[in-house]
Amino acid sequence: MDYLEIFKMARDRPRMLGLDGSFVAAAAFVNGCDAGNSWRLLDGFREWLATGLGDGANLSWQALVVRHSLSGGSPNSPAELVGEGENSVAVARLFELLEEFWEVRQKRSLAGIFAQYTKVFG
Repeated sequence: MDYLEIFKMARDRPRMLGLDGSFVAAAAFVNGCDAGNSWRLLDGFREWLATGLGDGANLSWQALVVRHSLSGGSPNSPAELVGEGENSVAVARLFELLEEFWEVRQKRSLAGIFAQYTKVFG
């Protein structure tokens, strides 16, 4: 199954997949895809996100996506997202980050992602 295509569909046509356009729904959908793959689909995603920020090694991938999405004293967790604007930005960024991650994972491999994570966080 091509999950990158499924994620593009979730981004472009969320209602077709039963999503309401919120970050919480999009994150739950992505998490469900991961669960359906024995929690292996997103291997390295959290580590890659934390490495990109240089911070947040103790956070979930959902919280890290929010941090990648919004800056300047904005929410630090999905629960703090307020309004349609912040949700839309976070949803769009989630799917952008997933696409970037897919490319990086294919080029550098999962081992490369974990090596960089270890270099940054020890």
